[in-house]
Amino acid sequence: MFKVLILVCSMALTPSECRIDNAIAVIDGPDAPNELMCGLNGQAYVAGTAIAEKHEHEYVKITCSRTTIGKTVG
Repeated sequence: MFKVLILVCSMALTPSECRIDNAIAVIDGPDAPNELMCGLNGQAYVAGTAIAEKHEHEYVKITCSRTTIGKTVG
């Protein structure tokens, strides 16, 4: 399983520099069963909210975090 996190980042940061610890805001998004759906669910979530509105000095970055390590062996 994956968890979508939406980061609101300052334009002063490059996308690779924007992380959870230095984002202006971190928004907890929906869960997803795999990486592909994580990206798609993240985009759909942002599109359906007020976060999608353009701000002059900010941008939105969608990240996916693994919430499980997979099936157990045995």
